[in-house]
Amino acid sequence: MTATKPTQEYTNELVTIGRIRRPTGISGAVLAEVYSGNADRFHAGDVVTVGERILTIVDTGRSGNSAKLTFKSIDSIDEANQLRNHEISVFADQLPINPPGIYYHYEIIDTNVETVEGQILGKLTEILETGSNDVLIITSDAPKDKKRPNEILIPVIEGVIIELDRINSRLIINPPDGIM
Repeated sequence: MTATKPTQEYTNELVTIGRIRRPTGISGAVLAEVYSGNADRFHAGDVVTVGERILTIVDTGRSGNSAKLTFKSIDSIDEANQLRNHEISVFADQLPINPPGIYYHYEIIDTNVETVEGQILGKLTEILETGSNDVLIITSDAPKDKKRPNEILIPVIEGVIIELDRINSRLIINPPDGIM
């Protein structure tokens, strides 16, 4: 997602970055879906949270689009199978730092959204990934009427996200013409 102003510092909240799909082989390795699509994002020595467990990665590889991960203290197919379908999380400060104006979804979900003119639209409740551009789903607390829908869909294209004010949990946007 792009915008014109830089982000502020990260917090130590956990951010989900993937999911263990299944064991591979008999020595405890697993295949993981990586939500960013970058199967090479893991490195030996990385510490991640898998479900409720904190694990250290000792070896990495790839299998197609999946990351192949081996964890310290997971050395059998039975132990690896216990990780199946658990999400993989890291602390936000372990994520690569985005350039100014680029945001992770977790940074803007649940923020209050208003236009550059100061019109309050509601809360950002979901982001749809369409392939060409993301779409913000903004849910309004206002009663649904003919003048204003309860959900507003805003495509994220150049110039839409203007500023993220984390301190006040506010996202300022410039919606494309004809959306509002």
